[in-house]
Amino acid sequence: MSFTLTTLRSSIQDYTENTETSFLNNLSTFIQLAEERILKSVQLNVFEKNVSGSMTSSNQYLACPSDFLAPNSLTITNSSNYTYLQFKEKEFVQSYTPNPATTGVPKYYAQFDVDNFVIAPTPDSGYTVDLSYFYRPASITSSVITFTVTSSTSFTVGETITGGTSGATTTISSKPSSTTMEVIVPLNSFTALETITGSSSGASTSLVSFTSDTTETWLSTNAEIALLYGSLIECYIYMKGDADVMNMYNSRFAEAIGRLKNLGEAKEVIDEYTMGPIRKART
Repeated sequence: MSFTLTTLRSSIQDYTENTETSFLNNLSTFIQLAEERILKSVQLNVFEKNVSGSMTSSNQYLACPSDFLAPNSLTITNSSNYTYLQFKEKEFVQSYTPNPATTGVPKYYAQFDVDNFVIAPTPDSGYTVDLSYFYRPASITSSVITFTVTSSTSFTVGETITGGTSGATTTISSKPSSTTMEVIVPLNSFTALETITGSSSGASTSLVSFTSDTTETWLSTNAEIALLYGSLIECYIYMKGDADVMNMYNSRFAEAIGRLKNLGEAKEVIDEYTMGPIRKART
């Protein structure tokens, strides 16, 4: 079993039997929170990347990649020697080098904020660095389908469009050509040949045809049970649902995470890596 955004939404609605408008409008948020819940419960090797860069002499900060979730390892090249830095808590790193002007060969690094590492000692040279890290994959909620329209020219990427007959709404993700739009998979179905109107541009055009939702992600294919029950947990938090049902969903989610770990494709977030203490996913 695997999910597209459409089939996952449908399954969530079947389980919750909730058709209230504000609940349905929040389904994408519940799914995104479930994805985060999975990624912060277990670190999946399939979402590991390696990037190279360099430190700046006398600068104790090193920028994180834009899709950074959690570190695996950080190394520097010093006189042709490859050295692993130890990952520590921010407070340890700052207390190790209380005066940032004190420079030396780096030994430690920590997550300073969502965008930066902090290094200790402050680098005394522009060392080459190699970062191995776990990245945050694209959410299934960003899945798109293609609308073929009479003209897309006057519409604006990012605006909401509404079907004149169906009343369905969605957001324009991109405009590949003058007669096509990529749109986020809508919650409700549009109708072929209806007029669609942009919320900010005011533009209107005829919807000639549209493709089906066929996009699946690694999580929706390989961690589909965890994704479903994680989504249901978030739904029941929102709904203030029955405690027994919530306990069952939490149990099913934990079982699914356990199976992911047993596949040998993942590491527990609390595992220590080769030369450092506990890794923590950034919030």
